[in-house]
Amino acid sequence: MQKLYQDSIAIVRCYGKPSLFITFTANPKWEEIEHKLLPHQSASDRPDLVARVFNLKVQDLLNQIRHKEVFGPWLGWVWTIEYQKWGLPHLHLLVFLKTDHHFLTAVNVDRFISAEIPTGSDAMSHELRGIIQSTMVHTHCVGGNEKALCMEGLNPLTTQTCRKGFPRQFQPETIIMEDGYPLYRRRDTAQCFTITVRATEGNVTAIIENQRVVPYSPYFSLRYKAHINVEVGGSVKAVKYIHKYIYKGGDRATAIVVSDHDEIKRHLNGRYIGPSEAVWRLFEFSTHQELPSVTTLALHLPDAQAVYFSDREAPDDLRERLDRSMTTLTAWFAYNSVTADGRGYFYYEFPEHCVYVRKVGWKPRKQRFSIGCMWSASPFMGEHYYLRLLLTIVRGARSFEDLRTLYSS
Repeated sequence: MQKLYQDSIAIVRCYGKPSLFITFTANPKWEEIEHKLLPHQSASDRPDLVARVFNLKVQDLLNQIRHKEVFGPWLGWVWTIEYQKWGLPHLHLLVFLKTDHHFLTAVNVDRFISAEIPTGSDAMSHELRGIIQSTMVHTHCVGGNEKALCMEGLNPLTTQTCRKGFPRQFQPETIIMEDGYPLYRRRDTAQCFTITVRATEGNVTAIIENQRVVPYSPYFSLRYKAHINVEVGGSVKAVKYIHKYIYKGGDRATAIVVSDHDEIKRHLNGRYIGPSEAVWRLFEFSTHQELPSVTTLALHLPDAQAVYFSDREAPDDLRERLDRSMTTLTAWFAYNSVTADGRGYFYYEFPEHCVYVRKVGWKPRKQRFSIGCMWSASPFMGEHYYLRLLLTIVRGARSFEDLRTLYSS
């Protein structure tokens, strides 16, 4: 997960902060699922069916963004699949678009993102209103439900909002914030509906207004009829939070094993894998993707690169393997020593112009595109840290000596 996080941050370095953050959750009431269920079956009984349908929906969503360009010219994305405790898979997607200064304006944001209950009287608005009321409204903490996950550790008598920030304040116009997500337009239109929810003291009837609507795309909500939250990318701080959130890893659980032959309780720290995730992996569906691709660049001191060999290898063969060992860093030095066309690029820029071939080295790139990523190095790592600093400010180095030489005689 740490590698995936570093790779995604490399894409941010190249393209800037993501334009959109999208969360897409499977809907067990999709017609494609319900029509295939046997009598007395529910979606939870058929995780294979849920996985197949959701995978098709995800591929269609990605096609709409990349090839149909529903939000504008596409540059790249980072996405990962996660799985809820109760079995429904969901997609976290960061989208990078080719934007200009008009993208982050209130008029443009209101064009493709809404945080209001639809008010139109036509058939399409009526259908969209039903979808939003059933999938895009935050109702967990309605009525002061202390047992809701978003209310854990909060006192409903003194807290105005839950951990998710609901209910939000009415907002007559969209405001673009410099340090976070926009404040989406939530007008007091008197458009509302009532629901029965479970509160701390029993079931209560609550009135739902625009204050509890999760931001959504009307086009995607109508197309997929599911929970699909669409947000505009926020500040750099929000970008780091989003990347860490989508790469936090799988659920983990602590199990206590009691043995009749041992009085010591053994704690096993292991991953929690539900049926939905198990089926997804059995079908070999993709769980993660980064586009454009990211090339991981080696970072090591002289003669300190990793070399893999068999424990049965002869000493002479081992010495030959060590002499022929090559990394992206040593191959970069070798390429610059014999070719001048790459000496104008930094080490992390090199994969944009050349491609690395194992046991061969760097070759001029003829197609596609890749972003270079050097792993981060802490100041506590000593020489590794200073080596990384030099690689970010020295172009076209030909050796470790050349890298640390300021003026050559």
